[in-house]
Amino acid sequence: MENVPAGWLPDPRDEWVERYWDGQKWTGQTRVAASAKPEARRAQPASGPTAPRAASRKTGALRGFIPIFVGTAVVLLGVSLGLAYLEGRGDEPSETSAAAGPGPACVSAFEDAAAVPLDQTNDTEMVRTVSDCATVDEWSAGIARYPEALGMTRAPTQAELPMTLSNVCFGNESTAMCQDAAAQGLLQ
Repeated sequence: MENVPAGWLPDPRDEWVERYWDGQKWTGQTRVAASAKPEARRAQPASGPTAPRAASRKTGALRGFIPIFVGTAVVLLGVSLGLAYLEGRGDEPSETSAAAGPGPACVSAFEDAAAVPLDQTNDTEMVRTVSDCATVDEWSAGIARYPEALGMTRAPTQAELPMTLSNVCFGNESTAMCQDAAAQGLLQ
């Protein structure tokens, strides 16, 4: 997205959300898109043949619940499948993560991210952890050693790991660590 000025733009992952683009990268700031607000939906002209008013109201009311119902069902299905997957993996660290640990570049990135005071953003340092750690196991070992890099008091559990990885990989999908997470099916 070269040459795109900073501002609120449609979120690439959610049509009902706008995310702030700082001119170089997406930030964590989001807001409800104008098209998602009730007054914006009311202002859109109806398409197709018009039905009697009573039937139109009933259909319009149901139409609002269908995306919510479908979205809720998809989320519940995803959570159920994710928990079933993680239950089969166990909470024990893998042999490679326990034996190898994070490499020097990964450790340095986590140390820098953890050194930023909690009242300041450490986005640049967190991007370094994603780019300087080559695998999910290496990144997981780094976050286990430095949970304060994410503002946490402990490392994420196996159940929390997919959501944590999805958050840190947002906008960084091309890094080796995020590609490893995607290959393992850990990104939501």
